[in-house]
Amino acid sequence: MNCCINCFTSDYLINIINADDRVGDCNFCKSTNVSIYAARELAPFFRNIISLYTVDEASKLDLPQSLKKDFNLTTDEVVNSKELFQAIFADEIEDIEDLFNNNVSSEIKIDLLTETNQIHGIWEDFKEEIKYTNRYHIQNTIDLNKLTNFFMHESFYKEIKKGRIFYRCRISDKNGFPPDEMGNPPKELTTGGRANPKGISYLYVADSLKTSLYETRASLFDYVTVGEFQLEEDLRILNLRNPKDDPIPWSENEAIEDFLIYVPFIQTLQKEISLPIRKLDKQLDYIPTQYISEFIKSLGFDGVEYQSSLYSDGYNLAIFNPDKLDCHTTQVYEIEGIDLYHTTVK
Repeated sequence: MNCCINCFTSDYLINIINADDRVGDCNFCKSTNVSIYAARELAPFFRNIISLYTVDEASKLDLPQSLKKDFNLTTDEVVNSKELFQAIFADEIEDIEDLFNNNVSSEIKIDLLTETNQIHGIWEDFKEEIKYTNRYHIQNTIDLNKLTNFFMHESFYKEIKKGRIFYRCRISDKNGFPPDEMGNPPKELTTGGRANPKGISYLYVADSLKTSLYETRASLFDYVTVGEFQLEEDLRILNLRNPKDDPIPWSENEAIEDFLIYVPFIQTLQKEISLPIRKLDKQLDYIPTQYISEFIKSLGFDGVEYQSSLYSDGYNLAIFNPDKLDCHTTQVYEIEGIDLYHTTVK
């Protein structure tokens, strides 16, 4: 039986099905004249995900429902996802038929949940250790070897091509700054930031003009100078903002446990590095993210991409080697209005 590109949410699987260059009708979502694939040939991509589940009489969910809830693997176009997964595992159905004939646990195995909870706590333990116990040689918290393997996975790698434009904004007077004054500060004047340690100068740029204006936090009627920075060569970036949350490549490589454990850790790191710098912050507060940024740089990345906490539609880059960008033009703007949103502090 054949499935198709409209059956799955995984870009990884969709690319595999498209690459097979077979066109026909789908037996599961009823699409016609689309790229198709023999369902039973997809078993290696799902086997390690299926292995996470056990029969659970107390559960109210069967296997397809649990897979949908935990991983969102199939699209709403699939009329009968149970039939689809039975077809995928047709050659080994006898070994796992209990999973299809009974309800299963909708939670990941207890040992994985325990380790995941530990990972959540590791960030807090790491911050405590690096701020107050071991500054340069971490001993008790983060496993840097595991973190290396995770960061080097294709889900986090992003290449940005030469010629791309990014933006940096500085508060100025109405005359503004020339392009040669819009770059990163000299090392002797560099204070510590979320990503860079004191004395080590990175270039922080934004994806758009609007994001850069928000990041500067200018006041009403301030003048600001915005520089346009063009990439002089390709950048190899670690994407913390929206790493691909596709479990299929991790499952194929027998690393689904790493996916489940470390994705929450990366989400925590992304939130920490994107926090705006506040006047009451202490330099000690920046050391954990500075350490991780330096570690990322040691792996050969040119920078880190992270979500803007001040403008939800934008993102920022911390560039380790500022010479790879050139400010070729500037423009002065006057801030004529500011939108303020607020929430109650509990």
